[in-house]
Amino acid sequence: MVRKSPDPDVSLYALIAYYLRFLRQKHKMTQEEVGEIIGCTKSQVSKYEGGTRQLDEREASVLDQLWDTGGLFTILLRYAKLGVDPNWSEKLRRYQRDASVLRIYYNNIIPMPFQTEGYARSLLTAGHDAQLVDDVERAVAKRMEHQEAMLADDPAIWAILDDIALRPMGDAAIMEEQRDLLLKLGQLPHISIRVISENALPHIGVDGGFSCFELPKGHRAAFAGTSLNVGRVIEDQVEAARVAVRFEKIAAQAWSEVQSREWIARMRT
Repeated sequence: MVRKSPDPDVSLYALIAYYLRFLRQKHKMTQEEVGEIIGCTKSQVSKYEGGTRQLDEREASVLDQLWDTGGLFTILLRYAKLGVDPNWSEKLRRYQRDASVLRIYYNNIIPMPFQTEGYARSLLTAGHDAQLVDDVERAVAKRMEHQEAMLADDPAIWAILDDIALRPMGDAAIMEEQRDLLLKLGQLPHISIRVISENALPHIGVDGGFSCFELPKGHRAAFAGTSLNVGRVIEDQVEAARVAVRFEKIAAQAWSEVQSREWIARMRT
């Protein structure tokens, strides 16, 4: 099945996908031939042309040389990264489900997949009050379903939470249930939950949360966001690796798992 090219007027990422197919066909090359040149499979090229995956910097540079574009793909990719991918939320959900290893740093709230239903309802109710969420109960149900999918195959999850992320986001009962869940999940062999204290400030996580994903076939991805429901999915392999290093630098300043559990437990009393 040939993936349909996206509308090039939608975004710069869509333009890159459209122009990749245009130039490949103009030069009478197959997807398999292009894949061999840039170092990926025919299926991957199909995803690039369909706009469901993005070229990385190395691949863009190779294509620029192959077709003598004057650096067009590299330039378009650079500017696309400065904007917003309209498909970012769909991609994020897919990577959250498919990752075998997730590294999560959050500095404001408890992240998925660790939220209780009550905690999620409090957050989504606030979103409803701000006219960002239409139907709270439907949104809660979708979030709980997505969290279940994220945990379904027991992925390895390494999470760092800023201590402010444990601030109350509901009444005492909601927060007690939320802290109990964190303590329960933190005891599982494939989940690590650690807290970074305000005493570690300043550190490189103060400007926002992010996630890193290790995916099948050795691929990486990362995500940064979401202020005002805007996020950025990072699929460039070099850049995604840099985000993983950023996580490790924050983790180096966090409390140990035992110290973090003790701190969370003390908050329950």
